[in-house]
Amino acid sequence: MQIEPMSECYCYNMKKSAAGITEFYDQAVCESGLSMSQYFLLRRLFRLESANISQWAKEVQLERTTMVRNVKVLEKYNLIQPAQGNGKTYELSVQGKRALEKAVPIWEERQRYIEHYLGKEDAAALLRIAGKLQNLSEKETAENEANI
Repeated sequence: MQIEPMSECYCYNMKKSAAGITEFYDQAVCESGLSMSQYFLLRRLFRLESANISQWAKEVQLERTTMVRNVKVLEKYNLIQPAQGNGKTYELSVQGKRALEKAVPIWEERQRYIEHYLGKEDAAALLRIAGKLQNLSEKETAENEANI
């Protein structure tokens, strides 16, 4: 059996890259009082205006139980508040809107930095490849394995 070096492992490299870029964004976005994960959740909720836990979890591609844990933290910091709707429905609170307003320009600056760092062509390629990888499924994997 031959074992390839980890540097050639797609999964390992993506995991390290995700951790690195998350830390890069977290270091800046924390000035708004949010983590990058919280920013992402609040930004999605802002786009939805309001959502119940199941809808919100589906939108951000998290399991419902993970979403429930995240919602508890957002509630604790008064970033979200109950809203009218089916089930436990939430919307951004005034404090959540303020935090998001502070975080958006910081996030935009980090986006510009990454594009400058990578160059426009590589930045576009990164988004294109990330989109492909995010759409991997067991069905696609099985189909591709049959064709290898």
